[in-house]
Amino acid sequence: MNKDSASFCISIDLELAWGVSDKLNEFYLNHAINSERLICNQLIEIFDNYKIPVSWATVSALLDENNRNISIEDKKAWYAPDIIDKILTSKIDHLVASHSYAHLNFKLSTKKEIENDFEKSNFFFNKFGIKTNSLVFPRNQVHHIDILDKFNYKFYRSIDKSWYKKVSKFNNFAGKISNIIDKTIPIKSNTIKPILDNNNLIEVPSSLLLISRNGLKNIITNASMYRKIRLGIDEAIKKKECFHLWFHPSNFYTNSKKQFLLLNKVLKYVSDKREVGQLKVIKLNEFNV
Repeated sequence: MNKDSASFCISIDLELAWGVSDKLNEFYLNHAINSERLICNQLIEIFDNYKIPVSWATVSALLDENNRNISIEDKKAWYAPDIIDKILTSKIDHLVASHSYAHLNFKLSTKKEIENDFEKSNFFFNKFGIKTNSLVFPRNQVHHIDILDKFNYKFYRSIDKSWYKKVSKFNNFAGKISNIIDKTIPIKSNTIKPILDNNNLIEVPSSLLLISRNGLKNIITNASMYRKIRLGIDEAIKKKECFHLWFHPSNFYTNSKKQFLLLNKVLKYVSDKREVGQLKVIKLNEFNV
């Protein structure tokens, strides 16, 4: 990322059932088995159509055919080299970043447990021919930063600084309601700049989660979400900063058509701005400070 130009970035947390392995339920398990591949295929096709490279933060246990959860229900929920192969062989040069090996709870894990996880993660990425220097923390739990350099990570995603995040710190339920209000009333999203942290690593905050549409969140309209995202992109252009959108494929499990219509509209706007030279599309490992 040139510090004198505006940019747009997408990072996707690819984890299938590993993302909810500590609180597994039938909804997520069934969708991980039956929906995730269709969603990923459609995402890859859309990115191909608009020529948008993205960063796929991948749980590397998805490359381990002998992982500890392989026998739970259906291995397609836990093992997905086919998805990663489609990402790597698509028309666009996407980034495969690390989302750890087993999606551990970093807040509750010791440094040694995290080191063991990173070692396994690197092993399976290397086995699949993937070299990555970028990390997205599981559950966005930014912890144990001091060991990242040991495993050759130079870039990592951190959480956005939205107002509802501050509410969540005091009351989780109030934070959830605030999140819905934030998306329903198209308050301008944060733009971001990369940060050189105290460990000489590049921290890349996010701007906005492309929120799922299950439960109460379905009251959020595409019009309000699109306006919120568009305002954020316009602000990034004005300030010569970055608008960083992120999501999981699982955010498309419910009301998939509605979600894909929104994403298409956003990428069309990004593509138009790129076409006239106002915006660059970059990956997590392309930020400069």
